[in-house]
Amino acid sequence: MAITKYNPRTIWLGGDQTIVNTVAGSGAITPGMLLTRFDSSGAPKFKAHDSAAATGAIPFIIALNQPSLNKNYTDNYADGDLIEAGYGHKGSYYFVLVPSGVALVAGDGLESAGDGKFRKVTSGTVLARVTQAYAPSATVPYARAEVV
Repeated sequence: MAITKYNPRTIWLGGDQTIVNTVAGSGAITPGMLLTRFDSSGAPKFKAHDSAAATGAIPFIIALNQPSLNKNYTDNYADGDLIEAGYGHKGSYYFVLVPSGVALVAGDGLESAGDGKFRKVTSGTVLARVTQAYAPSATVPYARAEVV
């Protein structure tokens, strides 16, 4: 008998994280996106990480879904919404947003794609590793990954 495995309906899958939910977002943000925190006229804000193949110490900050507001991973944040963001600790697991058409295998390193999404490492800092093979899907553009 085969057991059907369904995709999780949440971004955070397990492990330690620090949650910040008091910072507004700049622009449209989708749960599962890699975020960066910046100063906007003296006020902190989150935006989609916009530096492809970035190198150096990049914090793993990811947009989470909002189950407390009855929202799942497909419900986007609007510009100015308070973002529920997870600062992923090493060894924590997430459902991360990847570009369509990208096939990944377990063990592939992920870096910033420059638009908030994650892609297979080319020359940037490895932020996470894929934990399960991922075949491109327009309906579920997410891969399971572990923070490194």
